[in-house]
Amino acid sequence: MRKKFVEYLIDPLNLKKFELSIFTEENGHVTSGILYNNENWYPIINGIPRILVNKLKTNLLQSHYEFFKKFEEKLPEKIKIDWKKEIDKINDLDKFLDHQEKTAESFAYEWNNIYKESNFEKQNFLHFIGPNIKEEDIKGKMTLDIGCGSGRFTKHAISCGAKLAFGSDLGESVEFAYKLTKGLGNACIIQADIYNMPFSGVFDLAYSIGVLHHLPKPQEGFSKLPKTLKSGGIMAIWVYNRRNNKRAIYFYEPARDLLKGLPKPVLYKFSYLPAIIAEGLNWITHFFNFLGFKKIARAVPFSYYANFPFNMKLNDTFDIIATPKSNYYKFEEIEKWFRDANLKNIKSSEHPEAGITCIGNYEQ
Repeated sequence: MRKKFVEYLIDPLNLKKFELSIFTEENGHVTSGILYNNENWYPIINGIPRILVNKLKTNLLQSHYEFFKKFEEKLPEKIKIDWKKEIDKINDLDKFLDHQEKTAESFAYEWNNIYKESNFEKQNFLHFIGPNIKEEDIKGKMTLDIGCGSGRFTKHAISCGAKLAFGSDLGESVEFAYKLTKGLGNACIIQADIYNMPFSGVFDLAYSIGVLHHLPKPQEGFSKLPKTLKSGGIMAIWVYNRRNNKRAIYFYEPARDLLKGLPKPVLYKFSYLPAIIAEGLNWITHFFNFLGFKKIARAVPFSYYANFPFNMKLNDTFDIIATPKSNYYKFEEIEKWFRDANLKNIKSSEHPEAGITCIGNYEQ
C-alpha cells in the first residue's frame, strides 16, 4: 500500500480516520505496519491493509502469527496484548501453524496454476459492467472493485483510465491481487469484509462482479455498499440470473454439492472436463460463424466463451465448483434491492451467459 491511500480509509467500527505506523517499506509501498486510531488498530501485512473486525480479526491475528512474531518488538503494548490474547486461545500452536502452512500451499496452488491473464480480460470487464457503463465513463473516476479476487478487474479499471482504483476482498486472493497491481501507482488492494467496508463517500463508481450471489446474506451485503459512493456515484453489480439458466441450477449446483469437499488440486483437475467440453462447443460456434449462420452459432451452448482462451473457461469452471454457495435471481428481485437501498435511475440488463447487470445512482 502506498502512503497516499491512507486518507481514503476509515475504521468500519467508529468511522474515524487512521494514523500510520510503518515497519517496512519497499519501492514506494508500505509493506508492513499498523493503521490505528485512539480506539482500534489494523495491520498492514505483505503490503495489504487488513481491515477486519470481530471474529474475522481474531482469525487474522492467529493466522498471521509469523507477522506478529517478527515485528513483536515494534508493536505497541496494547496491540501486543491483543495479539497474545488470541494466540493463547490456540490449544496446540505447532499443529495450528502446520495447518496454516498447508492452507497457504493450497491457496498458492490455486492462484499460481489456475489464474492466468489474457488479452480478453478488459473486454470481459466492460461486458460485465455494461451496457450502461462504458469505458469512457470510467476515465478520471475513483473506483472500487468489491470482491476483487485476483485483482484483474481492479487492474482494468486503471486500463480504462480510472484516476484511482481500490480492490477489496475478504479472502487470501488479496495476495495475488496485490502482486498483479502493485506496479500501478494508482491502484490499492485491501482485505475487508463486505458487511464492514472501510470507506464512506469516496467513489464515483463501485462495482461487484460475480460476488454477491455467493454471500450467506446477499441483499444485506449489498445494502452496505452504497455508502462507499459519493453523492451521484454509480453502484453496479453482476449476479447469476435465474431466468433461462437451467444448466446452472440443475447441473452446476448438484455438481458443486457433490465435489466441493474435495481438495483444490483434485477440483482443479476435474475442472478440465467441463472446460474441454465448452472448448469443443466453441469450435462448433466458430464453424457456424464461418459459414455465416450467426443465429445458429449464438444458440450453441457456451457460445459466449467462443472468443475467450481455454484458461478462462478452466478458471470459471473451477470458480463454479469450488465456491461453497450460489444464489440465482430474476432482474425484478435485483432492482428491488436497488430501490430498497434508495438508489435512483435503476437500469438492469440480462446477459447471454445467464447473468444480470444492474446499476443505480446513490444520492445522499
